[in-house]
Amino acid sequence: MYSLFIRPITKRIADNNKASAIALGYFKLQGKMPGGRFFSRIIHGNRPVGLEREVFGLQFYNPVGLGAGLDVAGELYNDLNDLGFSFVETGPFTDLASIRKAIANIQKDPQNDILAPCISGDYYRSFCLAYDFCDFFVIDISDNPDMDIFDDILDARISYEEYKPIVVKIPETISFEQIDEITDYCMLNRVDGIEARSIKQIAHIHARTKGRLPIIANCHIKTPQQAAEALENGASLVEVRMGLVRQGPNLVGKILRYLADRNK
Repeated sequence: MYSLFIRPITKRIADNNKASAIALGYFKLQGKMPGGRFFSRIIHGNRPVGLEREVFGLQFYNPVGLGAGLDVAGELYNDLNDLGFSFVETGPFTDLASIRKAIANIQKDPQNDILAPCISGDYYRSFCLAYDFCDFFVIDISDNPDMDIFDDILDARISYEEYKPIVVKIPETISFEQIDEITDYCMLNRVDGIEARSIKQIAHIHARTKGRLPIIANCHIKTPQQAAEALENGASLVEVRMGLVRQGPNLVGKILRYLADRNK
């Protein structure tokens, strides 16, 4: 259905936000159909043998997740997860009102698989509010690459009984010197991973940390080959977003099959 009716539209629309809104509307409608989620899980599947991996101490069925920017209100994570993703990153959440709305949605519809909020504002309070409802956290410092905000967040995590991973999302344009400062902070202070925005960033971080710091690749992945390239350069997980919007859910299956074939 997506390939027939939605993809021809989203491929022609230049504006990413408008294209995403159309795709999101389709996924929302699909989820409301009787048996929609069940059939989506059957059709797409997210548990191909041989692609399982442990990252941040969490068990992922496969290395492909949905990046932030599509489920911005935290309301369709289960429907989107059923498209074959092993985790969904919701948001970004810029304030307490948006994170509260997402928490309310999660309480109504508990997640089926791994869920992470992308927090890009009011970091400390948003993190504390969401702590009991998510599996790991992405702290987006793209607008202000200052690691000082992590001091209070990391202190707060100590007070919780269950340890949950924290990942820092770095800007797309940042010097390697700044990246080195961020990775040093992560290694010294138990920040669990980095979400990188390009293959060059991924390769640099992987080499500098000797593979000890997990990396999520958020680098405009639109083909199976690009996903494989990110993993080969040191990423532990990869994220898809606009590729899903422009091409449809079949892209996820293509990536998983491609990766599985390469593992044989």
